[in-house]
Amino acid sequence: MKKILSAVMAAIVLVVGVVAVSASDISDLEKRKAELEQKQEQEKEKLEQQKGEVDAQQGEIDKINEQLESVSTDIRTCYSNIVKIEKDINSKQAQIDKKNKQIEANMDVLRERLKAIYIAGEVSSLEVILGAKDFSDFLDKLQLVQYVSNHDEELINKIQKQLDAISDQKAALEQDKSDLEDEKQTLETKQDELNVILEENKETLASLQNKVDETEMNLSLSEEELNGLSSEIQEYYRKQRELLAQQQAEAARRAAEAEAAQQQNNSEESGGSTEESGGSYEDPSAPKQINAGSGWVWPTPGAYTLTSQFNESRSYEQHGGIDIGASMGTPIYAANSGTVVSSNNSCPHVSAGGNWCSCGGGYGNFIWILHDNGYETIYGHMTSTAVGTGEHVSAGQLIGYVGSSGWSTGPHLHFELRIGGVKTDPLSLF
Repeated sequence: MKKILSAVMAAIVLVVGVVAVSASDISDLEKRKAELEQKQEQEKEKLEQQKGEVDAQQGEIDKINEQLESVSTDIRTCYSNIVKIEKDINSKQAQIDKKNKQIEANMDVLRERLKAIYIAGEVSSLEVILGAKDFSDFLDKLQLVQYVSNHDEELINKIQKQLDAISDQKAALEQDKSDLEDEKQTLETKQDELNVILEENKETLASLQNKVDETEMNLSLSEEELNGLSSEIQEYYRKQRELLAQQQAEAARRAAEAEAAQQQNNSEESGGSTEESGGSYEDPSAPKQINAGSGWVWPTPGAYTLTSQFNESRSYEQHGGIDIGASMGTPIYAANSGTVVSSNNSCPHVSAGGNWCSCGGGYGNFIWILHDNGYETIYGHMTSTAVGTGEHVSAGQLIGYVGSSGWSTGPHLHFELRIGGVKTDPLSLF
C-alpha cells in the first residue's frame, strides 16, 4: 500500500510541477491584461477630456465665424451707404452746376449794368444827378442811380448766399463720405484680424483633433492586444485542462500498476492469497466535506445568503457567478482540491465601503483553482489571499478572506464555476 501511495504522490507532484511552471506564464498574462484594462480606463478618461477640449475649441471657432459674419454685414452696409452718399454727392454737384449757371446769368445782368454805367461815361452818381437838364430830369436820373445801386447790391448778396449754401452742402457731403470710408477701413481691418484669429483657432482645433485620433488609435490597439491576451489566456486554460487530464490518467495508470504489483507481492507473501493484510488507507489530514455526497465544499461555511444570483442581468454584462454575502475577513475555503493556476494579492482597494477598480481584471484579490476533475473555480474580491499561484490545495483548505477589492460594491465573495471554459451556475455543485 505504501508503494501505491508513493506512486500516487509522485504523479501528483508531477502534475503540480508542470502546472506551476506554466502558471507563472499565465500570471504574467493576467497581470498584463489587468494593466491594459487599467490603461484603457485612463485612455478613455483622457479621450473624454480631449473631446471636451475639441468641442470647446469648435465653440470658439463658431463665435469667431459669427463675429466675421456680423463684420461682413456691417461692411456691406457701409459700402451701400457710401454708394448712396456718392449718388447724393453727384446730385448735389448737379445742383451746384445749376447754381453756377444761375450765378453766371446774374453776373451777365451785372455786367450789363456796369456796361450801362460805363456807356453813361463812367461818372459818379453825383455827376449823373448834377448833369440833369432840369428838375424833372434830375428826379429821373436820381431814381435810375438808386435803382442800379440797389439792384447790384441785391444781386451781389444773393450770389454770395448761394455760393455759401452750396459750399456748406458740398463740405457736409464730403465729410459724410470721408467718415464712411474711415468706418469701412476700420471694419476691413477688424475683418482681417478676425480672419487671422480664425486660422490660429483652426490650427489649434486640428492639433486637438490629432490628439483625439491618436488616443482613439491607442485604445484600438490596446483593445486588439486585450483580445489577443484573452484568447491566449483561454487557450492556456484549455491546454491546462488537457494536460491535467493526461497527468491524471498517467497518475491513475501508475497507481494501478503499483497496486497490482503490491497485490502480487502480498499474494506471494501470504502464500497466494489475494486479500490485503491491512485496512483501507485514509489520509488523516484530509478535510471533512460539508457536502460529502457531491464532494464539493461550500466556500464560506456559516454564510449562505446570496446577494446576487448566477446569470443575473446587469447593465454591462450577465453575472458570471454567485455573490455570497459575508462580513469583511470571513475565511474562504477551497471548494475542492486542485492547483492554483492564477492569483492576485496586490490590490490595495479593500475598503468595506465598496470599490470600483480594475485590479485583477476586476476580480481584485482573487484565487483561480484548476481542479483535479477538470473544473475551475474563481474566488474574487478578497481582502487578502492565503495561498499563491502554483500551490496545490485540498478541499476545505483556507485560501483567503472575504473583502471588497476590484469591481465591488461591498464585502462579499464572488464564487464562479467554469466547466470546459464555460461559466456555469455554482449551485449545481451542491
